Amino acid sequence: MPPSDLLDYLNSDYMAAFSALEPKAAPQRVLVYIESDDDIVFWRNVLAPFERNIISFDIQLPVKNGFEKGKLAALDRHSGTHCLICVDSDYDYLLQNTTEMSKRINSNPFIFQTYAYSIENLYCYSANLHQLCVQATQNDTKLIDLESVLKIYSAYIYDLFLWSVHFAFKQDNKLFPLSDFCDTVKILDKVDVEEKFATAFIGLKERVAKKIQELEMKFPSEIPFIAKLAKKLGHLGLQKDNTYLFAQGHTIQDNVVLMFMKPVCLMLIKQKEQQIRGLSTAIGDDMNKYLKHKKQFSIENVLLAHTAFKNSELYQKIHADLEQYIKNFPKK
Repeated sequence: MPPSDLLDYLNSDYMAAFSALEPKAAPQRVLVYIESDDDIVFWRNVLAPFERNIISFDIQLPVKNGFEKGKLAALDRHSGTHCLICVDSDYDYLLQNTTEMSKRINSNPFIFQTYAYSIENLYCYSANLHQLCVQATQNDTKLIDLESVLKIYSAYIYDLFLWSVHFAFKQDNKLFPLSDFCDTVKILDKVDVEEKFATAFIGLKERVAKKIQELEMKFPSEIPFIAKLAKKLGHLGLQKDNTYLFAQGHTIQDNVVLMFMKPVCLMLIKQKEQQIRGLSTAIGDDMNKYLKHKKQFSIENVLLAHTAFKNSELYQKIHADLEQYIKNFPKK
């Protein structure tokens, strides 16, 4: 790879010429700019299967002076056949070329996006949540159907999410800021596994209903556009039972999914420890091993280290984009 002080001057043509100097059998090097350190593992897992001895992806932060990170910094870099940009979609996928940012991301074949709001949403892919609990606790008891929990949660926030995207279409972040939406859809009330999260859902339902009523009273002229938007976004994959994939990622991960998963894992851990105490003839050794496992495989760590999101429909969109890129990639 060229020295780091040359990174500011790299472009696709430079990288293509650089690869041409390599032996013919060597894979061509492709720079990949991402938003932050947190994205490295995700995009490595996504890109690695496409190397196929033809391409070698070199994932980089968009560093210029040692400070620049984030989506805008990544998008500020040159893109081309040998220089890719991989970013979170935020709302840009749903906005479908109605803003300059969404137009740029959706139309550039060398910019790849998550389609979900961010990588955090894909890590929270609901079909795999039970498996992650098992990995974190070594207990396969299914206390509650977490996939169904996320579907219920999504249905509760769906209508309010439409309002959030509606104002994003209008490029107005003041009348209904994203922060207001996030504060409303967080899980704030008691999260009790034994009551199947009933109290938490009641609180969520009340907050969302109150906010929607407030928006309808303030902006009655906007109400007809919400139903039309639901149909439009439905064609892009947004449904009532998967809204969690498109809402702000860190909120969904930290203030929703982990809020549900932590008490589930805590109960599973208690069950496992009771089992060790009741069945083991070497309680001390087995318990020490289990405590070590708990520390190493916390639910937070497990959630950010899996690739089950590859079973999701949104990942299939990423996969299709990369397949097309590989198909068009120039041979030496």
